[in-house]
Amino acid sequence: MPVGARRNRTLYGLASKMAGVHRYTKIRWGVGITLTILVALLPLTNTLRIDLWSNRSAWLGEEVGLVEALKAFAFPFLAINVGIILASRFLGRWLCGFVCPIGNLNRLQEWFDWRLRRGRWKHLASVVVFLACLLLAAITFSFWVDWRVFTQGSGTAVTVASLFLAATTLVIFGVVRGLGMRFCRDYCPSGVYFAVLGPESHTGVEFRFPENCTDCHACENACPVDLEPRKMAEAATRPGTGFYPDGLSNYANCLRCGDCVAVCEVTAEGEECEDTPLQLGWIRGESDTGVEEKASP
Repeated sequence: MPVGARRNRTLYGLASKMAGVHRYTKIRWGVGITLTILVALLPLTNTLRIDLWSNRSAWLGEEVGLVEALKAFAFPFLAINVGIILASRFLGRWLCGFVCPIGNLNRLQEWFDWRLRRGRWKHLASVVVFLACLLLAAITFSFWVDWRVFTQGSGTAVTVASLFLAATTLVIFGVVRGLGMRFCRDYCPSGVYFAVLGPESHTGVEFRFPENCTDCHACENACPVDLEPRKMAEAATRPGTGFYPDGLSNYANCLRCGDCVAVCEVTAEGEECEDTPLQLGWIRGESDTGVEEKASP
């Protein structure tokens, strides 16, 4: 299956041929780091904190009760989810490809595995990924429990808070280290939700210039959800795997991560060129699979 050794070999070959970091990777990490900082600042600056320990919740810099904080957050939370629903319905799963923290952690693990798969530094990947999972768990913890529980709380409160933090870290680490991109392909509940919302889309991967295709299949090997990027516009669907049901369209399953486009650009020696066979963006309706004709003598 593409998720695993074949995908790693394909993306490692991509990285070895490129002079720098691909623009999609820069965008992904830029978005991820920015959002992580912004989200972490919400409880730290008392903009929003739901305190299940001492009922010292916060909203817009003021200390309020738990019920007041939940009421104040209800409308922004609803508005954000409506926005996500609309974006997923009409634009596709860009959140999966460029925003999801679990997806970014999976890619961080892959990056280390490419470069540290041999030698005495090969275990460094697990350490770095674990620390990243701990950071994500700590940010989650900050939303629900005031950190003062560790200095002012009772023995029971400290124990419960410690178990919550440790369990969250280990669950995230287990998902990332144990499943990797298979979690995105098979088990992510948010991914299933977004896929069902967006069976069709105005954006995604398009096989726009089949005459420039070398038929190397690198795009298929790189896809984290086992799609055939050159056939995205066809009516074929991917069989259901994990929590994903049968019958979902190619565009519903596509993460919009751009991995297939990235390997296509380098393989076709047209990096960031306007006539690279695969393109990611607004669907123009000009694509022609041309795969059978290209493969036939």
